[in-house]
Amino acid sequence: MDPSSSSKIENGGTPSAIRTSFPVARVMVAVGTDHHPFERMINWIDAWAAANPDVSVLVQRGTSVETAECSSVELLPHPDLLERFARADAVISHGGPSTVMDARMVGRYPIVLGRNPEYGEHVDDHQLRFADHLRRHDLAEVVETEAALHAAIDDALANPLDFSVPVDGAGLPGVVEFGRTLDRLLGTSTDLGAEAADDAESVDAGGTTKLTKGLLR
Repeated sequence: MDPSSSSKIENGGTPSAIRTSFPVARVMVAVGTDHHPFERMINWIDAWAAANPDVSVLVQRGTSVETAECSSVELLPHPDLLERFARADAVISHGGPSTVMDARMVGRYPIVLGRNPEYGEHVDDHQLRFADHLRRHDLAEVVETEAALHAAIDDALANPLDFSVPVDGAGLPGVVEFGRTLDRLLGTSTDLGAEAADDAESVDAGGTTKLTKGLLR
């Protein structure tokens, strides 16, 4: 738990303060920056943490309730998040393409739980559709139930190499392809320009292509 954190996400925007003084955790969880709470993820992680008190867990919780059984923070600076992903044995992500891609870019095969609009976790079901794409193409361990999430975390800790991907194989081409996949899934169309797919400058400091902006949360 984070009793001294003063960070607040105001109007779904930037936090007023960010705590980064947590030790590196074996289990790193990220719910992204969408303003909708993701209590289902928090509760399921809390339950796992309660049953595994000797395993360090850090949750980037966004606007969700503070965790009761493990450390949590509302947001993390992007470089800090990437380092924590890279050093964790298990990375658990919501179904946001940007977070999933960040995990893969630093060599992690993420465990993904998509936000479900039926529970007020997002405005539509694009994360569920994206998660289905990840499952079909073996890009992540996609889970839908608490039991499946807990089993996946156990598996990642017992077999960390099974939850790793080559860092060199998860760079810019993967980011661009993720954006194209989103366009296909959501029926949108974004023009990258003639050279964008081959130009590293089409990716910003956060690893985001023009194609995926607005579709990442």
